[in-house]
Amino acid sequence: MNQRYSFFGFPERLASWQKLLPYALLLIVTLALYGPALYFDFVWDDFYYLAKNYQIQGFSPQHLRMIWTTSYLGHFAPIHHLFLSLLYFFSGTDPFGYHLGQLLVHAACVCLLYFLLQKLESPRIALLASLLFAAYPANIETVAWISETKSTVAFFFFLLSFWTFVLLRERGKWWLGVLCAIFFILSMLAKINTIVAPAIFLLWDYKQGDLLKKGRIWSLAAFFLLSAMFVVIHLASFYRTGQVLEGSAYYGGLLVHLMNVPLFILFYIQMVVFPHPLSAWQMFPVFQGLHWAVGVSWFSLLGLLGILSRGNRAVQFWGLWFLVFLAPVLQLFPFGIWVADRYLYIPAVGGFVLASKGFFWVADRWTKLGQRVAWEAAMGAILLAFAWHTHHHLPVWHNDLTLWGATVQRCTTSAYCHGNLGSALLRYGQTEWGVKELIRGIELRSAPRYLIRLGDAYTTFLRDYRQALIAYTMAREQGGSEINADFYASLARLHILMGNMEEARRALQSGQEKQADNPNLLVVTAFFHWKQGELENARQALRRALRITGTHSNIAVFIHLYWADAADVRRLLADLGSSPLGDP
Repeated sequence: MNQRYSFFGFPERLASWQKLLPYALLLIVTLALYGPALYFDFVWDDFYYLAKNYQIQGFSPQHLRMIWTTSYLGHFAPIHHLFLSLLYFFSGTDPFGYHLGQLLVHAACVCLLYFLLQKLESPRIALLASLLFAAYPANIETVAWISETKSTVAFFFFLLSFWTFVLLRERGKWWLGVLCAIFFILSMLAKINTIVAPAIFLLWDYKQGDLLKKGRIWSLAAFFLLSAMFVVIHLASFYRTGQVLEGSAYYGGLLVHLMNVPLFILFYIQMVVFPHPLSAWQMFPVFQGLHWAVGVSWFSLLGLLGILSRGNRAVQFWGLWFLVFLAPVLQLFPFGIWVADRYLYIPAVGGFVLASKGFFWVADRWTKLGQRVAWEAAMGAILLAFAWHTHHHLPVWHNDLTLWGATVQRCTTSAYCHGNLGSALLRYGQTEWGVKELIRGIELRSAPRYLIRLGDAYTTFLRDYRQALIAYTMAREQGGSEINADFYASLARLHILMGNMEEARRALQSGQEKQADNPNLLVVTAFFHWKQGELENARQALRRALRITGTHSNIAVFIHLYWADAADVRRLLADLGSSPLGDP
């Protein structure tokens, strides 16, 4: 294709400082699309990752020790938590700073992707693929959700790792290998999904025809060894902490998961080509036995793999990039979330590069100006459609009420969706509708987590202690991992409010057997002693909670996380005095 008539080919014609223009274009597109997210609120898991995650609320030796030696919500991700700590230092509880940090990292990923693809392919392919990535609607879930900073940070470090790996193969300098390994480790310590990077390195050697060169197998083996070590660390932290997401077990057995793998892959291929419907909670049919849809999916997948095998090595590389980065989320290791928009953040790059290569392959074979203009206009229309869809869907993530109000329309049979919508309604003052949604969730699935959430609602918002006790009792009768120290803290809090101090004592004792150093349990224990006039015991319990969490300031805010009555919090602190709490 004559590049004089190609907009997407303009990077090929740039010289000197003009080479910065594609970066400027990519930044403008990215910031224009996601700028409104700067004014969004915290949503979904953000409350747990920020307000209740005391690991990130300081840079003291104690905070750093917790970050580097413990897992959180079942994940060991110290780099992610260090990044959140940095954002917390500058922004506190203001969501603007977190959204700004997330947007800047995402923009850096877009620019770094362009930089890397120039080296791997060509400037024109790099620009088109990066524009597709920047405008891609399914990336909304990653960019607009603060908890997903782990994905953007992990991708950023992976891109640096891959870049240094390419340089290592070009120059053969040992220090480039060390730098590549450091970036790779940092990426895995942000989010474990990039653990498949060594397979990408191997595929790059294959693409270059250098796989069997002397010494290269050993360097690849070192990267695979690093990956294996982190698989063990991650699985140990995920399944040993008791914080595993509901459903993180083989549903119907390993065979069922393997049988449905092609359906997952085809779903993600469809989402790259036609990203609809977007949803925070995708409802996906899983077949437990032989079904025609399973047979068709296997036949289709094998056909696509056959086509891929007939392509050149560059096509194979980017096709396998898509599959390799999907591998961690294909339910080979069970996880409660079967499919999600955010799982495409890195894999989709392979699809965009293939689309860009295909676009220019066709364009270069057309000689008439009208054909070339029409072809570029078609691609421009796709980019505009992506951008419009992103602009249109982004406001869904403005707050929890908009998020779950939109999401529940596509997951009407999910207790999880109704439960989250109910909690959002309660936080925004719509108590009656919130409780109705919580009850609807329990009607769909009477699991302990939903019963506990309903009990909390009756306790905090309606002060209907009798109904709260019924909900907690039903949850405890079912048992399971949800009946933990936090549950007994909620039960003890209810009994304290009801004036049943002996029952509250029993609940606190049961909670201590589960986890004696649980901050929630310790704060409730402090109120238990305070209500009985045992000020010194209350002071000791509160000091212990502050010491465990490393909290040295905003003590009232900390206590209010676990005891909703602000007047009680003020009276407690007044009775205990501020000086004994100043040095927890």
